[in-house]
Amino acid sequence: MRKKPLDLERLKELVGEPDAPADADEFVHEIAAAGSRRSVRKLAAAAVAAIEADVEPRRKYSSAVRPPALEVNRKRTSYYLLALVTLVATIVWYRALHRPPPVPSDPIAFVAVLSPAAATSVGLAPEWSVTRGVSDSLSERGRAVRIGSLLVEFERAAARRDSTAQRWADAIAALLADQPDGVEVAAIFAGGGDAARTPDARHKLAPLVRAAPMAVGGWLQAARVATAAGDAGFFASAKSRQSLAALLAMPGVSPEVQAARNRLQQLLSRRGRPAFAVVADALQLIQSELAN
Repeated sequence: MRKKPLDLERLKELVGEPDAPADADEFVHEIAAAGSRRSVRKLAAAAVAAIEADVEPRRKYSSAVRPPALEVNRKRTSYYLLALVTLVATIVWYRALHRPPPVPSDPIAFVAVLSPAAATSVGLAPEWSVTRGVSDSLSERGRAVRIGSLLVEFERAAARRDSTAQRWADAIAALLADQPDGVEVAAIFAGGGDAARTPDARHKLAPLVRAAPMAVGGWLQAARVATAAGDAGFFASAKSRQSLAALLAMPGVSPEVQAARNRLQQLLSRRGRPAFAVVADALQLIQSELAN
């Protein structure tokens, strides 16, 4: 705000208008002679105070003009909000890039995600080449994928009281028998019955079989069962999406598996029912390749 200019006439009235001296030095001498320096300073201070009191007081700030202090506070608040938004965005970006890998699921848990019709449907043979006896060509990952797939079929057959359940259990035992310290666990599955279906029996697989590829094998087999039964709800479940993410993150796959799993991701991310025929082809290729 611009200050009101001083009124010279009012200034003369407050200070007094002395007779014009012969020169400036004589005028200063007359003022100094009027009293001590301290008195002069007091008179000058009183005159200044009177002049300032006589000037029109400042108006309050209107809505269009903000006080400087308020403007500073508004700027500080904006800076704080910007910093907070930046921090949140950084955390989201960091977590997106450093997302922890999904926790492997128990292969048998996928049976519960299937619809009742799909879970109780007839057995579906996993897709891989037949391996008899001890095979040095079977990789550690391939063994785990096979066991996960067989566990799904074993559980489905046992749940529907199918006589083929023991066949799936024997296939699991054969994959464990040639492993160091695997004879005891192989005997549990070879014995069949409820003992082979307990969580304790599957926990004993931990030292012998890699958990992540075994879970992927279980999902691949359950997904093939769901595809054959037209069970779209299976693929919409959170457990299925987590397993698909684990499959997509699996390293060391062939270009064929890479292309098939990318195609599978595109098919399952679309709205509506998946194209089950195309999904089945992709699942079959991935299972046969990873099971070796």
